[in-house]
Amino acid sequence: MSDVRGFAVLGHPIGHSLSPRLHTAGFRSRGLEDCRYLAVDVPRPESWPEVVETLWQQGFTGFNLTRPLKELAAASSRLGRRDRWAAATGAVNTLLVNGTDANSWFGANTDAPALLQSLEVRCLVSRRALVFGSGGAARASLAALESAGSTVTMASRRRLRAAARWVPFEEGLDAAKDADLVVNATPLGQDAEAGWPRLPVFEAGQTVVDWVYAPAATPFLLTAGRAGARCIGGLELLVRQAALAWVHWFGEAGPLLAMGQAVGWDPP
Repeated sequence: MSDVRGFAVLGHPIGHSLSPRLHTAGFRSRGLEDCRYLAVDVPRPESWPEVVETLWQQGFTGFNLTRPLKELAAASSRLGRRDRWAAATGAVNTLLVNGTDANSWFGANTDAPALLQSLEVRCLVSRRALVFGSGGAARASLAALESAGSTVTMASRRRLRAAARWVPFEEGLDAAKDADLVVNATPLGQDAEAGWPRLPVFEAGQTVVDWVYAPAATPFLLTAGRAGARCIGGLELLVRQAALAWVHWFGEAGPLLAMGQAVGWDPP
């Protein structure tokens, strides 16, 4: 094992990831000179456990997982333990690995509590929420909002079995104006990804959240802002979930201010 403490984000595609920048800023802020963070492309999703094992042999113990690995990891027998959010969402975005057997692999989900933090610091409460998507971010949004007492409707092309309320994607575009909280948990509008076939109609007073962070000002948020909605962007969610990953790696949350400033976001 190397003396360097390694951390990495795994996914595909991964070139757009800001995680190395913000985690490296966090290491410097805390004086963790022996830590490094890499973005690792995993073009064959099923190979992710072997990639983790190879990196562990090189001194890597902490991992973030992004599309399309979150759900694969949650369902994997390689995980010996999961936190309550990973169990609730069926998605894992944070790993702590201390060995190569299943008993030493711990999986967590920090997306769900990151969304809750973003709402709580603004004292926002949602009664009726609409979430676009069916992947890991959508699962995290569903679990987080239901835990806070929201009635959540999911809108997607692929029905999410965990959702009690579901509408087809196109129907969700028309229903957005009737929700007090609207969340985009799809990659629509992300750089190098498909755009929206048409954008929802928003109303003043709504809260609108977009998990996409590149670009920071997405068409989804720009449209919502022009309608008078309160907007929460993907950069904030990215930084908050990353800082919460440190709880599992280091026993305390990462430096939110330093990590946010590294990617151009300042906490409210």
